[in-house]
Amino acid sequence: LGITQEMGVFYLQPTLQFDARWLRVSGKEVGSVAAFNFDGSANMYYSATPAFEIGTDIALSDIASLRVYGKAGVEFSDKEWEIEGRFAAAENLPGNPALHLTEAVDSPLYRVGAGLELNGVNGVGMSVRYNGAFGETVKQNAISASLKVSF
Repeated sequence: LGITQEMGVFYLQPTLQFDARWLRVSGKEVGSVAAFNFDGSANMYYSATPAFEIGTDIALSDIASLRVYGKAGVEFSDKEWEIEGRFAAAENLPGNPALHLTEAVDSPLYRVGAGLELNGVNGVGMSVRYNGAFGETVKQNAISASLKVSF
């Protein structure tokens, strides 16, 4: 959900993003006394991210423009997800209870980004982007580039 507000040569775009992710974990280890098998536990993960982007479009010529932008937001989410598994050596023992492993998810998670988009004639363009996420235990940095050719 978002709307773009023009402010002179700049634009401001507040957004609210909702995410639902399904996570399934399964696996089997062999050849180890302490092998741990995950039976295919599945969890839903929900989050909401209010954010804003500010940027400007700079005309380089009649056929090319450069968009420069920065964005920031805060992701709020479920605090944890759980998977279930069993030790392989104990699978055939009576009363073998499952072991529940719980992983905490950073909330809030602070998200930032910046980018440059060069848009040219006939739908040809290129962009370079940075995206980061920072929390109590998370530190993610990513740089990406793309070339687009519309036809």
